[in-house]
Amino acid sequence: MKDGWMITLSVQMRVRGAGSRREAVWSATEHLEQAIRNRVDVTYSADAKRISRFDEEPIFGKQWE
Repeated sequence: MKDGWMITLSVQMRVRGAGSRREAVWSATEHLEQAIRNRVDVTYSADAKRISRFDEEPIFGKQWE
């Protein structure tokens, strides 16, 4: 396998009306997806670090922990 990069994108959003943390995360995710679809500018920060010999391809939408 070739070396690659692990990119971490961070987005901060404020959510109103959520009753729980899970609901707030779901709502923020929905708002982000809608903003991307509608080509709205989204403020984010990015960090990149080189990784070597990664076995699986990253999947968009998968949260790595």
